[in-house]
Amino acid sequence: MDNAKFFTKREFAAEAIRNAIQNGFYQPGEVVSQRRIGEDLNLSVTPIREAIIQLAGSGLIERHSHHSIKVKDVDAERLSDIYHVRLLLELDAIRLAFRNIEKSTIAELKLVNSNLKQLIKSTELETINSLDRQFHYIVFSQAQNEALISCIEYVKSSFSFYALWSKPKRLAASVAEHSQFIARLEDGDLKGCIEAHRKHLESGLKAALDTVPAAKRAST
Repeated sequence: MDNAKFFTKREFAAEAIRNAIQNGFYQPGEVVSQRRIGEDLNLSVTPIREAIIQLAGSGLIERHSHHSIKVKDVDAERLSDIYHVRLLLELDAIRLAFRNIEKSTIAELKLVNSNLKQLIKSTELETINSLDRQFHYIVFSQAQNEALISCIEYVKSSFSFYALWSKPKRLAASVAEHSQFIARLEDGDLKGCIEAHRKHLESGLKAALDTVPAAKRAST
C-alpha cells in the first residue's frame, strides 16, 4: 500500500507559506500581500486564501487586511509559552516512544545528527531546520500516537526558527545535545533521555530568547 501523503492545494499552499516563514524568507513583523505570496511561491489566489485561514489559526501569522498577512511578531512571553507547551508534549512523547526504539532507530538518529554536524559552519538554514525536525520526528514517531505528534508539530510550527539557526554556535550546541540524548538511549536510560531533552529545550529557549529585541524581553 502506498503511504505517500497527497496534499490538497490548500495544504500545499499552507506548507509553502509556513516553510517560507520558518526559513526566514518572510520575517517576523513583516506584512506580505497575497499577490506577492503568489508570485514568490508560484501559488494561485484561492489556496492562498484558504491557507491563510489555517495558518492564522496556528498563531504563525495574522490577517493584516483583506489582501495581506502579517508574520506574527516574536516576544519573550510567547516564546516561553511555546517552549512550555513543547516541554509537556515532547517529554510525554519520549516516555511513550522509549519502549519502541530499537538499534536501527538509534543508528538513524546518529546519521541525521552527523549530517547536522557537517552543517555547523553552513548557512543552509532550510536544510538545517529540516534535518533538526527530522531528528525529533524519528523519536516522536516511535510513540505511535498520531494525535500527540500532530500537536507537537502544530506547536513547533507556530514559531519561525530562522533566527535561532542563524545564531552563532546554536547548531553546534544542538548537535552536542542530540548526542547526549542518543547516549542515554543507548544506555537504556529513560530518566536520562528525559533529562537530556529537557536541557535541550531549555537551551533552545535561552538561545531563542537571545534573538528577541531587548524591548520585547523586558517581561522575562
